[in-house]
Amino acid sequence: MTDAGNHCCMHVDEGKVHNASFATKLSAHGYTVGAFGKYLNTYDLPNRTVPPGFDAWMVNGGGEYNSPTFHVAGLKDFEPRIPKDGLWHATDQYTTAVVGNVSTAWIRHTVTTKPDIPFFAYIGPKAAHEPFTPAPWYADHWSPDWPSSAPRPPSYNCSAASRSDKVQHVAVQDMLSEETAACIDQTFKDRWRTLMSVDDVIEAVVQETKQLGVFDNTYFIYSSDHGFQLGEMNLAIDKRNVYDFDVRIHLVASGPGIKPGTVLPQLATNVDLMPTWLGLAGVPVTPDDMDGKSLVPFLIPAESLTELPLSVESHLAGASTVPWRETAFIEYYYVGIDKKCGQKHAIEASDNNFIATRFVGHPTYGDVMYAEFESNSDGQATWASPTHFEFYDMSADPWQMDNRHKSLNSTERAYLHRTVQMWLHCKGSSCP
Repeated sequence: MTDAGNHCCMHVDEGKVHNASFATKLSAHGYTVGAFGKYLNTYDLPNRTVPPGFDAWMVNGGGEYNSPTFHVAGLKDFEPRIPKDGLWHATDQYTTAVVGNVSTAWIRHTVTTKPDIPFFAYIGPKAAHEPFTPAPWYADHWSPDWPSSAPRPPSYNCSAASRSDKVQHVAVQDMLSEETAACIDQTFKDRWRTLMSVDDVIEAVVQETKQLGVFDNTYFIYSSDHGFQLGEMNLAIDKRNVYDFDVRIHLVASGPGIKPGTVLPQLATNVDLMPTWLGLAGVPVTPDDMDGKSLVPFLIPAESLTELPLSVESHLAGASTVPWRETAFIEYYYVGIDKKCGQKHAIEASDNNFIATRFVGHPTYGDVMYAEFESNSDGQATWASPTHFEFYDMSADPWQMDNRHKSLNSTERAYLHRTVQMWLHCKGSSCP
C-alpha cells in the first residue's frame, strides 16, 4: 500500500526507515553492513537507490520464490554472477538459496579482506511468506514423524457462538469447509518446507564463521515480524489480527556470554532489536532516538561478564533494565487483505484497526490482553472513538475464546484505556 509523501509499504514512513536505520549508526561507528533478502514491501519498484549505511545490498520487496529479481550494489568484487550494480535477475534460482549463498560469500569476503573491521549481516529470506513455495529439492519432503495436519487448538474452527464477542470480521466467519481445512493443512506443510531452506542458510552462515575463525566473537539473532493463523477463530491463513497466534514471535540468540538454554520471561518487541544490536556493537544507544530498549543485560547475565567483546562490556557498563516494562504495545492498521483458502469472507475488514497492550506477570492483572478497535477503511484510525473492545485472561484462556471486557468495572476499564493510550502517544525515552 502506498500513501502520499514518504509513506509506503503498509503504513511505513519509508524516509525514516532509510535515514535512521541501524545501518546508519553501525556504519558511523566503523562497521561494514550488508543487507540480503526482503527489505520493505513494494521495494521492487524501479529507480531505487541504496539507503545510507549499507556497503553491500541485495534486496527486494519479497519478490518471487523462483527466479527472483534483486536490487544489488557492492557485490561485484566477490560475486562473479553480479558484475554490476542495479537490477539482477537470478534466473532459475531459488530465492532463499540465493540469499544464503550471497550473504555467506559476503561474510567470507569481508572477513578475509577486512579482518580488523567488524561486520553486520542482515539476512532476510522471503520464507515463509505466501505463496509458500518450497525449494524444488524440498517440495515433497515430509518426515513420517512430523504432524499430518496443522494444529487443532480449541479456537480452530470454533462455533459462531464462541466468536460472537469478537470484532465483527471475526464474528462473521463461517465454519471451515473441507476445502478450506485442506488448504490450511497444505499451507502448514509448505511453510514448514520453505523453512527447511532457511535452516540451510543458518547452518551455512554458522559454519562459515567457524571456518573463518570468528564464530566465538559473533552474535546470531533469529526472529520474525509476525505470527500466523491456521484456522484459529475460523480465519484461514495469514496474520494481522490481535490474537496471540498472530502477534507472538520467537527471538533466539547466541554468542559470547549468552548462556545456552536460557529462557527469558521479560516482554520484548521488535522495537527492541535495534538498541540490542547497537548495544552488542558498542554503539551508544540514545533513548530519545528510538522507542525500544537494549535486551543485552538480559541476554548476558552478570556471571557471564568475563572475556566478553569490549563493545559489549562498554555497553553493559552503562545499561540498565530497571525498571523494565510490564506491558507491550501492539498496533495495526487495516490494509485490505481479501479472502483466503476459498472462504466466503475476507480475513480482515475495515474494523481491523487496533491498539492493544499485552500484560505478562503484571502485579495487578497478571497475564492479560486488552485491545481497542476503530473502524476506518483507509487505515488512518484516530482512536478518538473506539467501536469495539476485547479483554482476555491469558492464564485461564490462552486461546482467547472468552472476551471478558464487559465484566470489567469502570476503574479497570479506565486504567486499561490510559495504558494503551500512553503507549500510542509515547516516544523515545517516554516509552516504558
